[in-house]
Formats: sequence, structure tokens, C-alpha cells
Amino acid sequence: MNNEEIKEQNQFEELIQGLIDNQYGCCNDFILPSTATGLRNNIRTLNASGNLKSAGIGNKTDFQNDQLIRSDKVNWIEKFSANQYEKIYLQKIWRFIHHLNKTCFTSIKTFESHYSNYELGSFYKRHLDQFKSEKGRKYSIVLYLNQNWEVKDDGLLSLYPLNSEQKDIAPLEGRMVFFRSNEMEHEVHPSSTRERKSIAGWLKN
Repeated sequence: MNNEEIKEQNQFEELIQGLIDNQYGCCNDFILPSTATGLRNNIRTLNASGNLKSAGIGNKTDFQNDQLIRSDKVNWIEKFSANQYEKIYLQKIWRFIHHLNKTCFTSIKTFESHYSNYELGSFYKRHLDQFKSEKGRKYSIVLYLNQNWEVKDDGLLSLYPLNSEQKDIAPLEGRMVFFRSNEMEHEVHPSSTRERKSIAGWLKN
């Protein structure tokens, strides 16, 4: 393995070990700043062209739009995207899935993800990512795209691990968070200073 492959494998192991030890993994600099910039610009372009849509809750069978529960806007990322930055992201997540399947026997077969844009004051109340009517989502991933995020910006992700203390995570550029979709309740707090950008994804079997 070359240095880049070793570095990537260490990132994957950091996420997995965090999940084992703390019920969630967190890895900084999961993607290069240039990739984060490209993905962030994609969100800006989608927003400017009106292609970010108000997010709902539930799956296709029980979908509803409830602005009291969540107020972010999303756009789903195509599985075979031609966008160069989306391709870098998608390929890296597939490599993570292969590593996860090989080392932890997780039998993940696919994943889905979307851009999330939280405008000023937008939020997502405490929830689980697993649907009551569909159990396909096994692991959740969140990749943050916010350049120079500061404490005063707020907009934290709160995790509520079972039988453990609340964990608050700042949405720093390049940071990846990883947890079980059916166990980890979590919440996105509003920012009162700036928009908050990320990619949310789900590894499925």
C-alpha cells in the first residue's frame, strides 16, 4: 500500500473504532479541502437554481413535510454522478463500505446520500434515521463542508448515545461522523450566524 492508501485505511479504522468504543466515529480531514470546496460550491449552485427542496420526514410510504421537526433543504446525489467532486466522494464511501464489509462482516450492499443546506435558524429536532416501516438503513454518515466554522456559529450536531452523555460535534469542514441508524438519536441545532452545509448518507443492506 502507498502512503495515501495507508492514510485512508487509518481514517476508516478511526471511524470503526470510535463506533465500537463510543457508539459513534468521528474523523477530521476525511476529504481534501479542494473536494470540500467543490462540494460546497455544488450546494450553492443547486440553491441558486432552485434545486434544493424542503426536506421531509419518513420514507416514500409515509412521507410528510413538517417544518416544526426539520427545516433544512436537500438535493439527492446521483449514484453514478458525472460531477468530479461527487465522484471523489462516492468512490471514497464505496471504499469505506468495502473496508467495513471486509473487517466487520456488515454486508452493506448500497448507500444513498443527499446534500443538506441549513439556512439561518434552520434545524432538525432529535430523531433516529431508521424508518419504522423500512429497516434498510444500518449506518448513518455525515460529512461537513463548512469552511472556518467557529464556536460562535453554533449549529452543532448533538448525539445522544444509549446510556451515555450527550456528545456535541462542530460541523467543521472535512469532518466525517459515523453511527448506527437505528440506535443513535441525534439533533441538528440552528446557526444564527451563517448557513450550514453537509452531506448526509446512509449505508444500507
